[in-house]
Amino acid sequence: MAIGIYDTTCLGRGFGSKAIKLVLGYAFGAMQLHRISVRVLAYNDRAIRAYEKCGFVPEGRERETAFVDGHWYDDIIMGVLAHEFAAL
Repeated sequence: MAIGIYDTTCLGRGFGSKAIKLVLGYAFGAMQLHRISVRVLAYNDRAIRAYEKCGFVPEGRERETAFVDGHWYDDIIMGVLAHEFAAL
C-alpha cells in the first residue's frame, strides 16, 4: 500500500493517517488479511510518523534504493499485523 498527498495545503491535517486507517480497516476486516507492508523514503519523516500512528513498525532498511534529484536514498520497510492494528 502507498499513499501520497500532493496538495501542500492538505499536509499536517490528519488526512494521510485517516486514509491509511480506512485502508487498513478494510484490509484487516472485509479482506481478512494478516499483514500489510509499505516502503517509505528514509527522509520522509512526515510519512513515517503517519504510518507509525497507524500501527506500522520499522522492519528493515534497503540502502540507496531510490535516486531522487541526483542523490541516492534508503527505503524504510514498515509493516503492521492485523492484531497490532486491532489493538489501536
